[in-house]
This record gives sequence, C-alpha cells and structure tokens, in this order.
Amino acid sequence: MLFNAHAVTLSPAEQFLLDVLIVSLAIGCLIFTDNKNKSRHPGLIFAILAIIAISGRLLLDPIPNVQPVTFLIIMVGIYFGISYSIAFAAIVTMSSNVMLEHGLWSNYQIFAWAIIGVLAALFRSQFVQNEKLNITRLAIFAGFAGFLFDWVVSMSILHTVDTSFFLIYLLNGLPFDLLHAAGNIVLVAWFANPLSELMTRHTSLTSPEAVPELVSN
Repeated sequence: MLFNAHAVTLSPAEQFLLDVLIVSLAIGCLIFTDNKNKSRHPGLIFAILAIIAISGRLLLDPIPNVQPVTFLIIMVGIYFGISYSIAFAAIVTMSSNVMLEHGLWSNYQIFAWAIIGVLAALFRSQFVQNEKLNITRLAIFAGFAGFLFDWVVSMSILHTVDTSFFLIYLLNGLPFDLLHAAGNIVLVAWFANPLSELMTRHTSLTSPEAVPELVSN
C-alpha cells in the first residue's frame, strides 16, 4: 500500500536528522519509562520481543500485510506501558526497514504502531481482568488495530497525491487491511495466552489498592 509514498525522497541530511530524532526518542522512552507497573526484567523481555517482531516481519514479508508487529506492540502496551510501546515501535520499524526499505513512510509506520501501543496501554484494564487476559476483547482490538495502522500509514501518500484521491486509495486497500486484521486475530488466538504468561512473570499489573484487601484475607 506504499508504492506512491516510496516516490517521496529526502536528502541524506534530512533523512539522517529524522533517523537521529527517532532513535533519540526511542532511547528517551526507555530511560524515562512508566512507573505505574514495575517490571523485574524489562530489558530482557523487551529485547526478545523486538527480535521476534523484526525477524517475524522479515519472514512474513512475502505474505501481503501479515506480520507480528501489531500484535506484539499491543502486548507491550498492555504489560509494559506507554514509553516501552513508543520505543518498541521506533526500534522495530527502523531495524526491519533497514532490510526491507527505509524512507519517509517509516515515520508513519512508527507513528501508527506507537498509537496502537499507547491505546493498548491506556485501556489495559479492559484487556486484563483478575490477572487474566480477555482474549475476545484483545482479538477485537487487534483486528481494529490492523485497519488503524494501515489507514495512518496510508496518509503518507498525501505527500504525492491530491487529498481527493485518499478515500479511493483507502477503498482499494481494503483487502490488505482485512489481511492485516485477520493475521492479528490469528496471532492473538495462537500466542496471546502463552505470551501473557511469560510477560506476567516479569510485570505486576495488580493495582496497589488491592494489596490491603488481600492481606486482610
């Protein structure tokens, strides 16, 4: 869905400055992380998930619009919070696009995945209840996230075409959006529970207010 956006070119200096800003943002987010949910080993799990996301995106590249990044960033948002989500979006996109193709559209991909991660973090209470993952709600959100990501990234074509063409472009891309959404839902069904168990060992999503009640029992 990015053929027209690939026609957009930046000078080497402009691209370098953008890349430096993105990397700086990722590092800053990792340094100034959320304090709401303490993680015992955030760096290790974060690195493992980033490697899975990058390698999975490369391996699944032949399948149109199906990749694990959207699903994984939702899980990162739920269990690690907003800052890690933004860092994850930047690191995974920059690293994988070095091998796929890197350009102005990368910024839209980072922005789109960051939005999804932030939304997952903000609504984590809807996905995790009584320390259990609600697979149905997660699958619905993952399906929606497939459309959201593609629509945000599609805005990159506005650099090269008139705004009147945008709706037609979105309609033409619906089959790819459906593939992305379906892929996300399948990943949720297969991997959400085991990944949740892994991430739960390294995070605490229990609110402090619940502790006195548990102690009194």
